[in-house]
Amino acid sequence: MLSTLAYRIPREHLTTLLGTVTAYPLTAGFQDAWATLPGGRPPFASLATGLMAATGRPVRLFGERDLAERERDSGAKALLLTTDCALDHRLRVAVRAWERHVRAGGPAVLADLIPDPEEGRCFTDFVEFRAGAVPVAPNWVFRVAAWQIARTLAARPLPIDSRAPVRLRMDTFGQLLAWAADDLIGGRDGTAFAMTTVSVRLTTRPGIEDFVLAFDAHQSLIDPRGKWYGALWVERADDAPILDVPVRRRKVGDEWHAEFDPALASILSACQLAPLRLPDEFPACPAEYRPKLRHGRSDLGSGPGPRFMLRLHEYLTAELPLLAPLTYERDGAINLPERVEKFPAEGVRPESVAPTGYKKVTIVCLYRTAEARDRMLDQLDELTGYRPAADGAVTRVHERLDLLARYCPDLVDHASPNRAAALDSLHLPDEDDHLVVAWVETEYHPGVGDREIDAKPHLRRLFGHLGIPTQFLATEPAVLPSGAPRATEATQEHAARAALRDLLRSAGVLDERVRSAVARIRLRNRLDRRTLLLGIHARAQRTSGRERPFVITMIAILADPDALDQWRVLMYSDRRREWAPVADALTDFHAGAIGVTHLGRTGEKAGATRVEIERRLMDLVSSDLQGVPVVVFVAAETARAIWPGLQNVRFGNGPLPGDRLRAEGLDVAVVRMNADMAELGRPVTRVNEGRQASDPLQPAAPGNGVYRLVESAEPSWLLAGKSRSLAAKGGRTGAQYTRWTLPDHLRHELGVPWHSYTAREILVVRSGLWEPAELAALAARLCEQPIAWDGRTLVPAPLHLSIVADQDHPDYRNSEPDDE
Repeated sequence: MLSTLAYRIPREHLTTLLGTVTAYPLTAGFQDAWATLPGGRPPFASLATGLMAATGRPVRLFGERDLAERERDSGAKALLLTTDCALDHRLRVAVRAWERHVRAGGPAVLADLIPDPEEGRCFTDFVEFRAGAVPVAPNWVFRVAAWQIARTLAARPLPIDSRAPVRLRMDTFGQLLAWAADDLIGGRDGTAFAMTTVSVRLTTRPGIEDFVLAFDAHQSLIDPRGKWYGALWVERADDAPILDVPVRRRKVGDEWHAEFDPALASILSACQLAPLRLPDEFPACPAEYRPKLRHGRSDLGSGPGPRFMLRLHEYLTAELPLLAPLTYERDGAINLPERVEKFPAEGVRPESVAPTGYKKVTIVCLYRTAEARDRMLDQLDELTGYRPAADGAVTRVHERLDLLARYCPDLVDHASPNRAAALDSLHLPDEDDHLVVAWVETEYHPGVGDREIDAKPHLRRLFGHLGIPTQFLATEPAVLPSGAPRATEATQEHAARAALRDLLRSAGVLDERVRSAVARIRLRNRLDRRTLLLGIHARAQRTSGRERPFVITMIAILADPDALDQWRVLMYSDRRREWAPVADALTDFHAGAIGVTHLGRTGEKAGATRVEIERRLMDLVSSDLQGVPVVVFVAAETARAIWPGLQNVRFGNGPLPGDRLRAEGLDVAVVRMNADMAELGRPVTRVNEGRQASDPLQPAAPGNGVYRLVESAEPSWLLAGKSRSLAAKGGRTGAQYTRWTLPDHLRHELGVPWHSYTAREILVVRSGLWEPAELAALAARLCEQPIAWDGRTLVPAPLHLSIVADQDHPDYRNSEPDDE
C-alpha cells in the first residue's frame, strides 16, 4: 500500500473541518462603481492586498463567474470573503482609503456599497453532492476552504524526530510557514537561509463523491541581499497571519528599486497602523521582512526531503483525525520491466532509423573547442562503436547511418556576425531521403553571458529553415563567476549522453528498448496490436501583447508490437498543414513564429481549438493508417480547459479528444495524465509491502509498480517513484534525516536538492476497445522507459515529445513563463 498526502473529507465532517467564512455579497451597484475606476476595472487583487495589510487576515475578492448560481440569482455580482468580521470597520476604512488613492483624491463610493457581513457562512450550503460524481461547488469554495485547516494546524506544533517541534504560522494566502528563527534552514556559512512551507488545497478526484484535501511542502529560499525578489513575507504581530505582499520594481537612474504599492501607505495611514517600509538593507539573519528569492543563486538546495514528508503525514493524521487518507493498493496486473538506461549493445541498428521516415541519417558534430569535440566523439563511439574522424571525413556506421565532425568556430560563437556564411561553408549532405541532424557546441553558464546574443536560438531557427534538427552540448566558459564550481567529469559525461539522446529523439531514431518495454511477450497487459500513440500538448504563451499566441504540438508514434522497423514517429506540421516525419515537422515548427492567435482554451477559441485538433486527427488516420486504433495522452493541467469532458466535475461527460473519430466508428482511447503534486498529494511511504528500513522513522520508497486508487469508481492509478538523484548512491540523505537534524559531518548536503517522492496520476477517461488496465500499463511503461532520457518522464513518450518540441522552440524562453 502507498500512503500519500491526500485525504478524503467525509461529508458529515465538512463543516467541522472547514469551518465558516465571513461573506460580503457585492451587488451590481458595487460592480458599476468599480467599472468607473481609472484604468477600467483594475484587478481585485490590488484591493485584496491592501485589505490583508489593514486587517492582518486573509481576504479574497471574486468576480461573478466564481459565484454559485444561487448567488447570481440573488443579485450578487462579486464576493468579498474573509475569516471573520471583527475588523469590519477597519475593512471599510481601508476600502475608502484605497479608492481615494486610486482616484487620486476623487470621491470614494465603494465602501458605502459594501453590505453588512454575512457571518458564519457554511461551505456546505453551497456544495452539491452527487451520486457517482465529484461534488459541485463555486470556485470561491475551492480557493478559501483551506483557511480553517491552516488555522487549526497553526495551533499545533509539528514534531520532527528528536528535535523540538516546529511551530507553523499561517500566511494571508493560507499557506503554513515554519517562521520561527530557530526553524529557519541556514547554509554552512550563515549567509543563505530557507524556510519550510506547507500548502493546503481542496480538490476533487473522479470516482470519489467527497472532497479531497491535498498537501505538499517546499523549501522557500530567502533572498539574502534583497536583489532578486518580487514578493516578501512580513510579520506584523505575533498572533496574526504573516502578510504575503508583492513589490513593484521602479527604475531610479541606472538601478532598479523595489517598493510596495503606494496605495498600501494610504490604507495603513487611514487605519492608523504602522507603515510598511522596506529596509534599505536586509539583516544578516531573516527577521520580520523576508524576501522570496525569485531567481539567482543560493547556497542552499531546494526541497525538504521525504523524511519530512512522512513526519508531515503523521502530523496531519494525528491533528486532523476526521480526515480519511486515500488508499492506493499495488496493482498486480501491471508489471514494469526493468528500465534500460545504457545505449543498446548493438548500437544504432538499421531498423532504428526506419521510424524517422528516411532511408539514411547523418549525425554532424559542429564544435569550437577540443573539449566539446572529445565529449561528442566519445559518446558517438559508445553509441555506435565508431569514432568519427576529426578532419571532417565521413565515417560510415552502416548503410543507414553516417557520422561527421566539423570544426566551425565562426558558426557557434555567440558573437559571430554572419552565421549563414559559416553554415554554407560546411557543405552538408543534401539528398532526398537523407536526414542530417546537427549536434552543436554552445558555451553556457547561468552566471555568464548575455541572453540577447545567445547563438543557440538563432542556430536552431537557422538549421530549422534547412530542415536539420539540432541539439546542443554546453561547454563552460574559460572564466566562471566567483565561487562557481566547475562541472565534474561525471556531470559532463551525463550531459553529453543526454544531449545525444535528445538529438536522436528529434530525428525520430528509436531502439528496441521502447518496443520491448511495452510489447515483450511475457508482460501482463502488453501492447498486442498495431496502435497510434498520440500526445497532444497545448498551452498559452504569455506575452506583453493583448493577443497571446496559443501553441499546439502533436506527435504520434505508430507502434508495432512485432517489428521496430514498422514504427514511425510523426508530427503535425502547421506550415505544411499535414502530418510529416517528426524531423520535418519539428524543423518547420522551430523555423517559424511560436503559436497562433486565433486558437485558445477559453470561450469560442476553445471550440475552434477542438475543431482544429479533430481535423488533424482525421488526417492522421487517413490513407495507410485508416482503422488503426488510437490512444490519446493529454496532460490534465493544460487540456481540461479545452475539453470539458476531461474536467473532474464533468468527467467523461463533455467534449473529448477524438470525438469525431469515435463518431466515425474508430477505436479511440483517452488517458489523462497529471503530475501536479499540490493537487494529487505527494507519496510519503510504502506500507506493508517489500523491505522496510531498519529505522522505523525512515520512509520506504514507492515500489517499482503501479498503484490503483481503491476509493475511486473510475479507473485511476498512481505511478509513484523517486528521482534519479534520490535513487543514486548517497542520495538518501533526505530520507535518513530532515534538514534540521542533519549531523555536522553531512552539513555539505544542505547545498543540494532534497527530492521527495513523486507520482503521476493515470486516469482512463475513455477506454475504447481496450481494458482500462491495458491502457494504464501502456501509459506507465511509456513513462518508465523513455526514448531520450535515462530516468522516468512525467508523461508517456508521445506527450513528452510534444512538450519538449515546444520547449525547444527558439522563442519559448523569450517570453514570460507559461501561465498554466
